[in-house]
Amino acid sequence: MEFVSGSFELTGVCQFHGDLNYRIDHRRDAIIAAVRAHDLSSLYQHDQLLREIKYNRGCRLRGFSEGTLTFPPTYKYDRKSNEYDTSEKRRAPAWCDRILWRSREVSRVMQTGYRRYEANVSDHRPISASFSLTIKTIDRVEREKRKQETKRMWIGVEERLLECSRQFYVSQMLL
Repeated sequence: MEFVSGSFELTGVCQFHGDLNYRIDHRRDAIIAAVRAHDLSSLYQHDQLLREIKYNRGCRLRGFSEGTLTFPPTYKYDRKSNEYDTSEKRRAPAWCDRILWRSREVSRVMQTGYRRYEANVSDHRPISASFSLTIKTIDRVEREKRKQETKRMWIGVEERLLECSRQFYVSQMLL
């Protein structure tokens, strides 16, 4: 499965997202117990990204914000399963998949949602975030140009995702 990652800027608002590969520095069994007990907040202190942003002055992601992680870790699942890694490696669950943002005018951005989806075709669970933005002015010509560019880009992403899905189902002899 291909993951789409990158950044997006809209006049002073920057969004950075993808499989950032940060882990939870805690014992695997303790992480799974916290997930089962719906005690995700106890894992925040062990999250590498949150610690890196808070304590490492040289961290390039300092200044970025992230919504509260109210969903279970998105990585490492057995494919086509809701079980965390049962392979010989027994990797610990982690919030590898993240969406960060920053703005010159913080008051103009409000994150309104942050969630994960239960698609189990990968060892990751996909996530999304939604935002409410306050915009001073809109350049209608630039807006239409960006809209058309985004549509073209989305068609390419959609085609790649469909092809990946088709290949997966063919490889599993389901098609």
